[in-house]
Amino acid sequence: MTRWFALFLLLFTVSAEAAETVRVENHAPDLDRVLIEAARAQVAREYEKLKALFGNDIGPVILVVRVKGVGRHKPPNRILIPAAQLGNGKMVSAHELTHLLTQGWANGLMKEGLAVYGQDHAGENPAWPNYGQDIHQAAWAEISAPAPLVRGPGDANNVLSTPHPGESRLRLAAYRVAGSWVRWLIEEKMAGDVRRFTATLYRSGNYKAVLGASFQQLRPHWRAFVETRAGVKR
Repeated sequence: MTRWFALFLLLFTVSAEAAETVRVENHAPDLDRVLIEAARAQVAREYEKLKALFGNDIGPVILVVRVKGVGRHKPPNRILIPAAQLGNGKMVSAHELTHLLTQGWANGLMKEGLAVYGQDHAGENPAWPNYGQDIHQAAWAEISAPAPLVRGPGDANNVLSTPHPGESRLRLAAYRVAGSWVRWLIEEKMAGDVRRFTATLYRSGNYKAVLGASFQQLRPHWRAFVETRAGVKR
């Protein structure tokens, strides 16, 4: 077997496995097929990482490439990604896959915060809402602004638990704070135990029962952490 044939066989096998795991439904006929195939393969790789992270498998996933709009998920197995994201390297596919794998959240703060965490953990490209920036630093920039749109996780939850939360700048701030809050809970309060988080706090919202401290008691500790993470000197 020649080296080139072996390489071809490997790529063919990977492509076949990706096709079995992720099927594409394309509604953007002018989009380059190379981009579509690359997106399919990327989603398949991210899906494998997230299945291992959350200990869940929903079977084959359908990647719906839409002409316009934003990233969305439609249970049980569809993620909707705008065609523009396939070309600009900012796909939120890991974010939307996280939603599919972790249904049953307590509130908007938990739901979107965990999706940001999933994108940071498994996403192969920088994407909404921090675009590769450290999520804690991004959150600090929002809550320390002269006139913050979102002052902390309570405000973020109000925005993200509202069906139509308003203009994109407000949503961006809320997503950044939610992502930081959930990452802090998982990594600093639960020693990185994602499955414990999803099995308990994510679905109950009962901070006191799970962590021994109320939401109100935890907020100043989170704020002090992100302030330190941002390098603020007192």
